[in-house]
Amino acid sequence: MKKQLLSIVAVAGALILNAQVTLVKEINDAGSSNSSPANLTVHNGQIFFSADDSNGSNTPGGAHLGKELWVTDGTSTGTTFVKDIRTGNSSSNPGNLFTFNNKLYFTAFDTSSELWTSDGTEAGTTKVDLMSTITGESPQRFVELDGLAYFTVGGQPGSTTGETVNKLVQWDGVNDAVQVADVGAGYEVILQNMIVFNNQIFMYMNYSTEDATVGNELYAYNPTADTFSLIKDIDTGTGDSSISNFTILGSTLYFEADNSLWKTDGTTAGTLAVASASTLAGIANLYAWNDLLFFEGDDGTNGDQLYVFNPTLDTVTNISNISGSDNNHDPEDFTAYNGYVYYSGENGTSSDKFLFRTDGVTVSQLDATIKEIDEVTVLNGMLYFEGNNGSTGKELYSFDPSTLSVDNTQAEIISVYPNPTSDYIMVPTTLVNTNYTIHDLSGKQVSQGVISSEKIELNLNSGMYLLNIKTDLSSITKKIMVK
Repeated sequence: MKKQLLSIVAVAGALILNAQVTLVKEINDAGSSNSSPANLTVHNGQIFFSADDSNGSNTPGGAHLGKELWVTDGTSTGTTFVKDIRTGNSSSNPGNLFTFNNKLYFTAFDTSSELWTSDGTEAGTTKVDLMSTITGESPQRFVELDGLAYFTVGGQPGSTTGETVNKLVQWDGVNDAVQVADVGAGYEVILQNMIVFNNQIFMYMNYSTEDATVGNELYAYNPTADTFSLIKDIDTGTGDSSISNFTILGSTLYFEADNSLWKTDGTTAGTLAVASASTLAGIANLYAWNDLLFFEGDDGTNGDQLYVFNPTLDTVTNISNISGSDNNHDPEDFTAYNGYVYYSGENGTSSDKFLFRTDGVTVSQLDATIKEIDEVTVLNGMLYFEGNNGSTGKELYSFDPSTLSVDNTQAEIISVYPNPTSDYIMVPTTLVNTNYTIHDLSGKQVSQGVISSEKIELNLNSGMYLLNIKTDLSSITKKIMVK
């Protein structure tokens, strides 16, 4: 199948979506001081997160208790402090939040880094003795497979020097967690988040008996065979492939390796670089939705933009192409809801992050007042995230998608492809029945008409042309190269 890197045009001064973004609660109400809500995790109809009320006005006793666990039902009165895990103004820094067997778990530091559980009340927030023979397990990288939780931990009972970091354990939620069985002669050191795929756990790691010849590479743990197996030595020899961003789309696992987009079906032969994305670097923030793979990439000219890989067509499309004084979009924090993917991104005028959404074809900025967007999460038809209005600091905000309107100006991104082309270009259906003209670089008009379908037929000599499309809201101009 023909592979092509599709190009796009950013429409300046076109449709902007006007959204209702609301401050849920100013947790730290000391002016512009931040509460910095983080690790937003939905559990049993609430969002659990960490935050810091240095002013003390919303914490018990009016004291500064550090960064601790909070919970919200989406209302101001329902946004409350849960527990002072590390007593005093020192922070326990709750992180690695996950659910298992319908319970919420997280890692926090009281006198050591341990596993905790919470039901949203102070009394129901307790330490879990994950491994009773050691202290400070620091569990991370949770995945679930066949009714068992798998973690990496920072220590192992009875381990020799060099075996104590980021080893894999399994836990049934009741008894002590135990190191996974391994019939191999060495031991593992896991370096990034893990993912369950094809009834195995895939990870970026090294294995002690292979590290000297292989380095840090793509491995899988098979709990049935009790084995860690090298899937592929991507950076051949002793080099490290720097794998991250595991994401499953359909029956394929995608990830970043050596700054490029890769995929695997779980076999060595089926672990390959995605050829249609070969011109891109800076691969990050992979997200699967609606049979498409969204990710951040850099073509070397246009900065970090939002791309979409369509595995059915084997095409990669730039759907943002944000341009301006800050020539980056830096999309991240993706979450899907009701026909759109919502995320944070830059708008080309600064490095501030704003709320955007995409349907996989166009992108739209939803608000221009709340910046530093992070941790976008959905609960009961609403989006929640960290944001900053410029006066209250980084706090918890919400957005109601049902309030969207098209009253104001905002950048909409329109795809025009293939470019370069030979005899036609494709445009979105939203442009059907609009007028267009094509001029050469001297300004001479060489074609005009009304767009009757997604395909505009061309009958032009080789060279560079300017396509102009007039809508009710704006005038769009795009350079087209005819081969």
